[in-house]
Amino acid sequence: MAQIELTWVEKQRFLGVDSAGHSVVLSPPTDVGVKPSETLLIALAACAAHDVVEILHKQRAGLKQLKVVVSGEQAADPPWPYRRIHLLFQATAASSLERIERAIDLSLNKYCSVRASLSPDVVVTFAAELLSDAPAEQ
Repeated sequence: MAQIELTWVEKQRFLGVDSAGHSVVLSPPTDVGVKPSETLLIALAACAAHDVVEILHKQRAGLKQLKVVVSGEQAADPPWPYRRIHLLFQATAASSLERIERAIDLSLNKYCSVRASLSPDVVVTFAAELLSDAPAEQ
């Protein structure tokens, strides 16, 4: 069973510590930490990226770099739930775009526990870009 600890530090600043002892500072956007609602976006991106890296590694897809850019649209009224989340995966790999898209689809629709924990009302979409790792011509 997962267990975390959240400790109030001061003002609206908190320290979250996971079951392995890793920590993150959470706060409003005007302070030093990560906005709590945006940790959900980070968690979704990290969960999906973990799966994608594993899948592509098993396929020997030659993954060299992966970046995930996430945008989330929240409702205008409290409690401001996310309505739509879009993930853009940017990969540098010796693979096809279709293979990368398939890995992302498997992650988001079969393996990612964060996605599975979101309300079915949250629309999650994704796109993928296969970036070239060829040196630029001079």
